[in-house]
Amino acid sequence: MKNGLIVTLLAFLIITGCANYGGQLTRNQVLQLDPEADLIELEDGSVYKHGTGWIDEKNLTRGEKIGVIKKGMATKLPNGASIYEVNESYPILMVEYEGETKRYLLAQGE
Repeated sequence: MKNGLIVTLLAFLIITGCANYGGQLTRNQVLQLDPEADLIELEDGSVYKHGTGWIDEKNLTRGEKIGVIKKGMATKLPNGASIYEVNESYPILMVEYEGETKRYLLAQGE
């Protein structure tokens, strides 16, 4: 009986430990945490999320254009929106479309 309880507790800890999000998050992980997330998934699988307040306060300059939004890449951006790196050393992208600029931070767990 005691061994069965220990095995059950260990299995529970292992299973719940797998739910922790460390490192870069996937599209599914971001959407699991926030089903309404405004995100971009690049071809390399990197996911960037809009809505992190502090990045709007940073004085960032638009860098090199790295692509455009294509069907299925983003949850809220229109196809054809331009994606830019920033010149500063932050994992942030800028997206421009229809005269609007939005900033997206690399989605990372703790």
